Amino acid sequence: MAHPRLAGMAQASEHSNADTRDDSGWTARLARHRTGLALLSFAESTLVPIPLETVVAPLMVGHPRRAITIALAIWVGCLIGAAMSYGVAYWLADPVVMPILQAIGLEQGFQQTITRMQGGNLFWTVFLVSFLPVPMQLATLGAGVAQGNFLVFMLAIAASRALRYFGLAILAQFLGERIAQFDLPTGKLVLIVFGILILSWGAWQLL
Repeated sequence: MAHPRLAGMAQASEHSNADTRDDSGWTARLARHRTGLALLSFAESTLVPIPLETVVAPLMVGHPRRAITIALAIWVGCLIGAAMSYGVAYWLADPVVMPILQAIGLEQGFQQTITRMQGGNLFWTVFLVSFLPVPMQLATLGAGVAQGNFLVFMLAIAASRALRYFGLAILAQFLGERIAQFDLPTGKLVLIVFGILILSWGAWQLL
């Protein structure tokens, strides 16, 4: 029977080795790069109509101990991008916003979103658009063009994205530790999950 102190030292060594594996490779560098993650989130809330979870979900699963900090970084980036998009849409709707929406094929959905925002429905329209797997630009640009209350708009974005990002982080912490038991290379795991999410998102768009 192993001495309790020796067993504790062995367990600590295993955790140390796990930390070393977790801190090596490109996925670990990306997980630590909070500014880069915030910039990715900023891009999603301004120009890129692809859900950020296709990148950060597998990253959180592969590095569950950093899931909360990843969620915080992308939440902050999202809020900054949402505020900027609102301002651009508020002041430059015709010369900037409408040509961009036409170019990325969101003009019809954009008009429908603006209609839903009328009659005191700004908060829940922005909340639902931001929470569901649809392009966030419909909410950020739509609220600006509709000249909705900026504070209500930001509260809706903050609440919906907090639920998405931090809820995903908690789920990744729960699943990541269990997936780690299979001793899969983190980089391969991230690429597999990323591929699954991209295919799922593409199927959703075709429905």
